[in-house]
Amino acid sequence: MKTSTVLKKLSIVSAGATSIALATMGTASASIIFDGGGPDQQDGNEMTQWVQTEDFILSQDIGTRLTDVHFWTLEAPGAWDGTLDYFVFANAGGQPAGTPFAQGAGANVVKTATGNQTFGLNEYAYSFDLQTPLDLSANTTYWLGLHLSSNFGLDEIYWGTTTPGVGSTGQESSGGTFNNWSNNGQHHAFYLTGQKVPEPASVLGLLAIGALGAGAAWKRKLK
Repeated sequence: MKTSTVLKKLSIVSAGATSIALATMGTASASIIFDGGGPDQQDGNEMTQWVQTEDFILSQDIGTRLTDVHFWTLEAPGAWDGTLDYFVFANAGGQPAGTPFAQGAGANVVKTATGNQTFGLNEYAYSFDLQTPLDLSANTTYWLGLHLSSNFGLDEIYWGTTTPGVGSTGQESSGGTFNNWSNNGQHHAFYLTGQKVPEPASVLGLLAIGALGAGAAWKRKLK
């Protein structure tokens, strides 16, 4: 066999091995990476006139790639107009920064009635995908913001509370200006799902495996 032919086959094998290694990294199934607690049907904070936020911290061992958000609401009948916007803020002295570093309209939104009622309001469970998976830093405080309206009128949709809650109590911004944060004194029910991001050493290891596989193929072809 000509050397040029062997090199072509080696190139294909090497690329294939590397692709398999990288594909294996990218197909991890989503799992819970932060749990802020389930709903207690006790109270809530309005999230159409206000943008409501909750803080969270991720762990490298569990996962730092945020892909999906899950939360609970208490709503007046027909209150939701179908809009769901999310915001992710850095922490600034115990409250969200003045500008989100990531935001968008929730994708693949699912809204499910739980059958619970509080103060004549119906409870719903929501889930949605981020527009783009978000790679965050481990052991760092972030704030997740949610707004469920196309405007900032008062439509009576409340982010349901949880007990005892995790981290700091929620912060809210009337009108979504993000320059008027106020502590609402409550924890809110939500959890985050995503993926564990391989550390650089793991990536290099997978690439090395691909290279070793290609090397073995090279030896086989030359014999």
